[in-house]
Amino acid sequence: MIGARFGNWYLEREIGRGTQGVVYAARAFDDASRRAAVKVLALDRLQDPGFLQRFPAEMLALHRIEHPNIARLHESGVHAGMAWYAAELVEGTDLASRLEHGALPWREVFSIALQAARALRHGHTRKILHRDLKPSHFMITGEGTLKLLDFGTSRIIPPPPASTSPPLGSTAYLAPEAAGGKPLTRRSDFYSLGGVLYSLVTGRPPFVAASVVELLHKICYTLPERAGMVVGDLPSELDDWLRGLLDKNPARRPVSAAAMLDDLDRIRGRLERKGEVLILPRLEDTGTHDLAPPSGIAVAADDRESEESSPRGRSLVRFGVLATFLLMALGVLGYAFLSPGPDAESLIAGARPLMESADPADWDRAWEEYLEPLSRKHPQRYVEEIAVARLRILDHREQRRVLAAGADVDPKSDAERFYLRGLRLAQAGDADSARRTWLALLSAFASLEAEQRWGDLARDGLKELEKQGRRAPSTDRKTLHAAIETAVKAKRAGKPAEAEAAFKAIEELYRGDADAMDVLRKARN
Repeated sequence: MIGARFGNWYLEREIGRGTQGVVYAARAFDDASRRAAVKVLALDRLQDPGFLQRFPAEMLALHRIEHPNIARLHESGVHAGMAWYAAELVEGTDLASRLEHGALPWREVFSIALQAARALRHGHTRKILHRDLKPSHFMITGEGTLKLLDFGTSRIIPPPPASTSPPLGSTAYLAPEAAGGKPLTRRSDFYSLGGVLYSLVTGRPPFVAASVVELLHKICYTLPERAGMVVGDLPSELDDWLRGLLDKNPARRPVSAAAMLDDLDRIRGRLERKGEVLILPRLEDTGTHDLAPPSGIAVAADDRESEESSPRGRSLVRFGVLATFLLMALGVLGYAFLSPGPDAESLIAGARPLMESADPADWDRAWEEYLEPLSRKHPQRYVEEIAVARLRILDHREQRRVLAAGADVDPKSDAERFYLRGLRLAQAGDADSARRTWLALLSAFASLEAEQRWGDLARDGLKELEKQGRRAPSTDRKTLHAAIETAVKAKRAGKPAEAEAAFKAIEELYRGDADAMDVLRKARN
C-alpha cells in the first residue's frame, strides 16, 4: 500500500495496525507540507454489501467536529473497494504506550480529564458519541495537549465478525449497559472516560480478567477497588469523582459533559484552597467550538426567493448575503479588538458588593457581568478571589439541584447524608428539625477538612432559614392572629377540647416558623 493514493493523500509509511484496519502516515497531493493519518479499513470488516455505498455519506456528520482536543477529520471515501478516511496526524504519544511504564501522576491525569471533558462536550452537543474511549485513542502532544482519536467512527464502521473475540484491551472500558446489549448514551462515554482515567492514575484498568466473558461479568456486577486505595496521595475529591463516573447505574453518572466540567472546576477550587498547585491545560477552547454549526437557513431562504431570477441575479444575491455577513463579522471583531472594555479593577469592584449580598441571584449576576469577563480578559488577576466566588456559586447551584432531586441523591459520606437530611426537612417545611440537623453536623464534622464543603453548605442553609424566618411576619401574620384569636375565644367560652384542637392545628401548620411559634406559645399561656 505504500505509495498508493487515496483521495488527496499518498501513503508514505505504516504507523499502526488494529482490528479496524491499518493506519498510514500520508502526504497531501496538492500540498506536500500537509500531513495526515490515513486509516484503510480491513477487508474482513466490510462484509455488508451496502456498507461501501453508505460509508462516505455517514462519515460526513463527523466533519462537523472541530475542536482543539479532537483529531480533525479531513476526508473519507472508498478506493478500489476499500473504505478509508484521513484525519489529523497527531505527533505525540498515546496513553496506552505511557501506561506500559506505569501510572501517571494524578495532577497530570486531572489535566487530561479536563481536556477530555471539553472534547466530549463538543461532540455531544453535535449528537455524536465517541463510543470507543480507551488509552490508545488518547494522544498527548509535545506541548501537553490532549487529542482524542477516532471520535464517532465506531458507530459507522461495522463490528468485528462474530467469530473474532473482541480484544480485552477494548472491552475493559466498555460501559455496563453496553456490555448488557443496551443502547449507548453520552453517559456511556462518561463511564469509559472514567475507566481510562482510573487506569492512568492506578496503572491498571478497573477490572482485570483472563477472558472476555469474565471481564464482562465484572463490568456488569462487580465494583472496582477505589483508586484512592491504590494511590495513597490521590485526593479524596478526585477519587469520589472517578467513582461517580464508574457507577453501574447511568442515571447516577454526570448528566452532561458540561456538568463534568463544573465538577472538575469545583474540585480544582477545593484542591487549590488546600495548597495544591495544579498546572492546568491552556484554555484553547474559547467557547466558539461548542456552538451549534450554522444551519444555513437564511441562505436557503434567499435562494428560494430568487429561484425565478437569472443565474446572474442568483449569484449577485448570494454574493450580497455573504458580503453582508462578512461586514457584520468584521464590525463585531473590530469593535471587540478596538474597544478597550473595563479594566480588572473596575470589574472586581463591581463584583464584590454583589458577592457580599445575601441573595444568590446577585452572585449569579456578579459572575455573568463581572467575574467571568474578568477571568477571560485578565486571566492572571484576582485568580484566588474568582475561584472562591465560583465555588460558592457552584455550591449554591448544587444545593438547589439537591432540593429538586430529593431522595434520588446518593450521598457519598455521612456528612453529606446529614446535610441532605437537613435539606429534605427544610423542603418539607420542618425548619426546626433542619436547623437542629445542620447544627449537629457542624458540631460533629466541622473540624474534618475532608467534610468542609458540607459544613459550609450547612452554614448557608442556616442563614437561609434565618432569612425566611425574618420574612415571615410580613406575609400572612393577619391570618395567624385571626386563627389564634378563634382558638382563644373557644378556650374562654369553656370549650377546651375545641381550643386545644385549634392550637394543635396552628402549631402543625406553622411548624418551622420561629416567630409564629413564639406568638402561639404566648397565646396558649
